[in-house]
Amino acid sequence: MKPFSTSQAVWPALMRTNRLLFRPFAWGAFLKLSAAAVITEGMLFSYRFTPSNAWLEDVTGIDLSRLSATPGFALYAALAAMAAILIALLIYALITQLRFALFHCVLYETRALRPGWSLYLAQAQRFFVASLLVGLGLLALLALALGGLVLTVWVVFTARTPEGQLDPGVFLLLFFPCVAIFALAGVAALCAQVVLCDFILPHMALENATFREAWRAVRRQIRADRETFFSYFILRVGLPFLAAVVLIIAGSLAGLVVFGVLGASADGFNAMLDDATGVLAALRVALAIVMALVSLGAGAVLASALGGPVAVFARSFALYFYGSRYKPLGDLLDISSPQS
Repeated sequence: MKPFSTSQAVWPALMRTNRLLFRPFAWGAFLKLSAAAVITEGMLFSYRFTPSNAWLEDVTGIDLSRLSATPGFALYAALAAMAAILIALLIYALITQLRFALFHCVLYETRALRPGWSLYLAQAQRFFVASLLVGLGLLALLALALGGLVLTVWVVFTARTPEGQLDPGVFLLLFFPCVAIFALAGVAALCAQVVLCDFILPHMALENATFREAWRAVRRQIRADRETFFSYFILRVGLPFLAAVVLIIAGSLAGLVVFGVLGASADGFNAMLDDATGVLAALRVALAIVMALVSLGAGAVLASALGGPVAVFARSFALYFYGSRYKPLGDLLDISSPQS
């Protein structure tokens, strides 16, 4: 495969996305791959649907402040925090495994997630550990930025002019470096995500390379063609951003219809059973739960249907760009692509 420029990788990525998701089109396969892509690529857009405010009155009336006075609250809170951390790590590990499964699907143009899920167990585990270490480094950078912000606030409110007033010059002197640190942390996080998922992951998946070996190979590629990789970073971030704007508009319009119908139905049921008691009151609670689950399911389908093709394209775009520079990946892309 000849080396592609950043723009040259767009068209074959679009064609691969079209073949994988729409040729032939099947709702089950489309939603399955789209959901996996949306989760792994982080292309979710938010929606909000409340069946009826009347169903939430009892919940909002609970005084949660009394919980802090419960005996052993600190211990329970610590255990809950530890459990939340462990659950978050487990979810992130599963997402990492799913990322490798999606990589396998896009690379070989197969709609089955199971083969890729089981094929890269060891590689996904190493990638998970490496991602955590990179994340801890980024958290340290963020902590530095937050520390700078706290220092800025403290200095601004303690430094005074000879007249005893707040000194705006001190604020400006410290504010802009803090903004620069936050911006640097954001750019570093984006770059780390792109390097990890677009460049390092293929080496670990195809060669069973360690993170250090993969990073060494990627670093050589970037050094050899800095300008092209820089343009790739810009387009890799810019295209999903532009797509997100369209998704927000499309999702809002679709949400008005879907959740409008669900909301009207929920309000109708609630109005009929507003003063119900006994069995009818239990039915009212059951309907509230059912409507909430239906709304969650509708939102998940809507998010997958809109964001899935964009997320699959992003993965295909990454494969074509780096595959034109990384021979083992490029050879597999040539084999799996239909010959003209």
